[in-house]
Amino acid sequence: MSTSLAQLVDEAIILERKMKEDKKRLDAIKAELTTAAYAEMDNKNLSHLQIFGTAGRFNAVYKEKFEIDNYERLLTVLGELVRAKVARKEEVKYDVEARFKAALIALFKGDYSRDIQIDDVLRELGLSPDAIKTVKKKLKGEYLKDKKLLEALGIQGDLEEELDAIRLAKNAELIDRFFAELTEEQIEIVRKSVFVEDNISVGFEYVKEDDANGNAGSED
Repeated sequence: MSTSLAQLVDEAIILERKMKEDKKRLDAIKAELTTAAYAEMDNKNLSHLQIFGTAGRFNAVYKEKFEIDNYERLLTVLGELVRAKVARKEEVKYDVEARFKAALIALFKGDYSRDIQIDDVLRELGLSPDAIKTVKKKLKGEYLKDKKLLEALGIQGDLEEELDAIRLAKNAELIDRFFAELTEEQIEIVRKSVFVEDNISVGFEYVKEDDANGNAGSED
């Protein structure tokens, strides 16, 4: 075997060892950041949190695992709405239309509020009446998308409380859209027909060094 090939083997082993060490350190950093983010989110009752560094930011987001526990019970209360929004698969799994799923999750968790007016939240952020009308149509109730929308209008800062308030209000709109005609008893039946489990999804957001256009990169 030539000396050059032997050197390549040695170099590869060094690189692989370094990659393993770097991954171990990265996993430890992610774990520490996740623990800190979870404590902050739990303390402030937030569904999203960003921790900023000088080179980018760490995103922590609650992700829900959604299951339908009792399709027939849902069908009894919601009838054709369930047939239109939920597809039954052969392996007895359910493919739920996104907005209907979001409404069921919010209903199950009690994660909504009719006491919050989005106009008031946007007004407190300093937006003009015309800007409020425009922005309201684009808000999704999703932390990262709504934050980027507000940042495009020059609104900076963490905005956790404001974005959380917008999410609660948008969730209430979804619930009213699908379940407004239901009685409290029927609402309880719907709530007991599904199950939601929270998990935290984390990742970094940063600008790649080799990206001449300055587009954001991410690492999940």
